[in-house]
Amino acid sequence: MMKKAATALALLAMAQAPTAMAQECITEQEFSSMVIYAVPLAVDGMKLKCSSTLAKDGFLATDGDAFRARYAALSDEMWPTAKATIVKMGGEKAQAGLAELNALPDEVVRPLLDAMFSSKIGEEIKPKDCAKVERGLAVLAPINPRDAGALVAFVAAVANVKSAAICKLDV
Repeated sequence: MMKKAATALALLAMAQAPTAMAQECITEQEFSSMVIYAVPLAVDGMKLKCSSTLAKDGFLATDGDAFRARYAALSDEMWPTAKATIVKMGGEKAQAGLAELNALPDEVVRPLLDAMFSSKIGEEIKPKDCAKVERGLAVLAPINPRDAGALVAFVAAVANVKSAAICKLDV
């Protein structure tokens, strides 16, 4: 079972932005759920990557745990949509492996995806950008997590973020 999960995760990791563009678009609600689900993982990855570069009295040091907890409280609710969105974003190349991933029990898949996301986020953040990312989290902090997820999804849709393949706005 773990071999199937590892294969599915490898296929997911190989799914490139051009592949994502070929599949069905991601709705703002799907993207929002994924954002809300990923925030605690992003905070974890950022703490690992940026601990030596951020101020000891900065947002993550003083309010990061409370911020993370507000999003983590919604993780179980967001998980089914976030998981389905990850599968959807995989595109045609990865569908076979992702179908296996989707068939595995959540208690196997979720910790693997959590570890993968946290690690990937840590890799993507450059030390020179840690303060900017921390500032972005601080800006989102006063906003209800559901509203923050919706706002991030809306901005991504308006900005036409190619790698996410968010559906065009019908306004």
